Amino acid sequence: MDSNPLALVIQALERAALQSTVLPYKRFHVLFPRTVPLTRRYEVLDAALRSLNDAPDIDYGVLLACDNGLPGPEFFRRYQKHRWDMYVAAMGDPRFKSATLKGKRELVTAERQRVHQHALRARALGREQEREQQCA
Repeated sequence: MDSNPLALVIQALERAALQSTVLPYKRFHVLFPRTVPLTRRYEVLDAALRSLNDAPDIDYGVLLACDNGLPGPEFFRRYQKHRWDMYVAAMGDPRFKSATLKGKRELVTAERQRVHQHALRARALGREQEREQQCA
C-alpha cells in the first residue's frame, strides 16, 4: 500500500467517484498516521481536490460524508465561495435564510452526480491517452 497520504486521498476520492459512493470522514482520517494533526490532513485534502480538478466547477470534496451522509461545512463554504450564484439559486441567500437539510441533500446529490460523471470522463480520457502512447 502506498504510504504517501496525498496519493492515498486521491485514490480514495477517485474510487468513490467512479463507484458512485462516498468516503466517510472516518475512513479519510484512517489514511493518516495518528500523529498527523488535523490541519495537515485538511491541507492534504485541499491538495488532493486541486489535483483531481483544479477548476472550482467540480468539487470532489462533496464525496466526503459525515454520519448523516452529507459532507462537512468546508464543502458548503467552498461551494458558496466559488459558485455563489448556483448556491443562492439552490439554497437561498445565506445572509437571509438558513440552508435546510432537504436543500443541502438536493445540492449534494446533484454535485455528487457531476463528480461521478467527471471521474468517468477523466478515466476514459486517461485510457485514450494510454492507447495513443502505446501506438506511438
